[in-house]
Amino acid sequence: MKAKEIILLILIIMVGIIFYHAQTGKIWIDWDWDEGIYFGQEEFVYEETEEITPPFPLSLRIFNAHGHVEVEGTDQDSISITFEKRIFRREQKQADDVAEKLNMVVEKNSDRIQISTNREDFRKRRFRTNFKVMIPKQMSVYVKNSYGEVNIFQVGETEIRNPNGKVYAENITGNLVIKNSYKEVEVENIQADCQIESRSSTVTVIGVEGSAYIDHQYGKIHCENISHSVTVDGSYAEVYGQNVTELFDIQTSYRKIDLSDVGPVQIRARNSRIEIKGAKDSVDIENRYGKIELFDIQGNLKIDGKNLEVYGQSIIGERIFISTSYRKVELTGFQGKTEIAHSNGDVNLEPLPLTHPIEVKGQYTDIKFYWPSGGRYPFEARTKGGNIEWKVSEGLSQSFDEENGYKVIKAFDTETDKPSILLNTTYGSIRIEEY
Repeated sequence: MKAKEIILLILIIMVGIIFYHAQTGKIWIDWDWDEGIYFGQEEFVYEETEEITPPFPLSLRIFNAHGHVEVEGTDQDSISITFEKRIFRREQKQADDVAEKLNMVVEKNSDRIQISTNREDFRKRRFRTNFKVMIPKQMSVYVKNSYGEVNIFQVGETEIRNPNGKVYAENITGNLVIKNSYKEVEVENIQADCQIESRSSTVTVIGVEGSAYIDHQYGKIHCENISHSVTVDGSYAEVYGQNVTELFDIQTSYRKIDLSDVGPVQIRARNSRIEIKGAKDSVDIENRYGKIELFDIQGNLKIDGKNLEVYGQSIIGERIFISTSYRKVELTGFQGKTEIAHSNGDVNLEPLPLTHPIEVKGQYTDIKFYWPSGGRYPFEARTKGGNIEWKVSEGLSQSFDEENGYKVIKAFDTETDKPSILLNTTYGSIRIEEY
């Protein structure tokens, strides 16, 4: 074995031993941007409290770093602050010296109360500072933190900036703004608008009475029970949505979109699989290289893309428009003015009794059309470079001809007062069957 290989093996063994003891609690390891990786053997905890009585302004600001922050609104008319210091040192005396010098700083002026620490006074900051603050429910809150959790409950207008920590907010009576990354964001029962900016995380939004705006990349988004519009502006974000009343506007890529029981939907995606179960208004989708599955759409449908597979069941609207290529399009139980533009694939259609015309334009496209039972509709099918098969027992066409290189078949020419069916393709075949 070469010397380099022996050294590498020794390093691997040492790292394994260190992390084993870290997991068992025998040593303590942490990372600090100021000091890098450092080791400590013990954690010493200190706590102090302070109470602020009226009068005071209805705005609270908290500035913290490397610790947790919790703010809860109560029916009390005072502010109660618990300040916890978690100090990592080898000896009690060393920790005592730090604890004595590490202080909470409370500033009060006419428009806000501000809480912070004197962290910047220390060169070696091997400690965490945690705050738990009880305030009157109507107060607004601003929190700036890092490397720790922020939990906010039952307060007014709230803004949270926690670049590297988890955020949880519940029962917020005013607007909510959150900015973070790498850790989860969970919000619930927001009684106004909600705005979230997050990266490489999971975002969960449940119960918003206003609108929601989410700027997100590289993670998952879950939206549920939102009374107004939802906007998702992101990429590489998986989106799940349920019970969104107004416009659900989504921009993402490469990840799945799964919606149910929604209102109008607009999706701009790339390489995304899309599934919608239950939409009570229009659905507008632009996508490439994916699969779209639609069930129970009660509104207009527009799909525009390339290399898209489309399956739709029970779609009732004034207009249905689909443009795609290379992948199969299949619609069953649909009704409305239908236009399909397709190339290099198959189109299968099983409509309900017609209320509007149906038109298919294809290139290198095979079309299979199932005739609506009991209906007599003006019909024309034409193909160049393919065949036409008519398998409908009633109303066998009296017109079968060739025009400019196209094979043409027509039926029910006299039914001029009914919606028409036009199937047109080149270098593909057309087959008309009964259910």
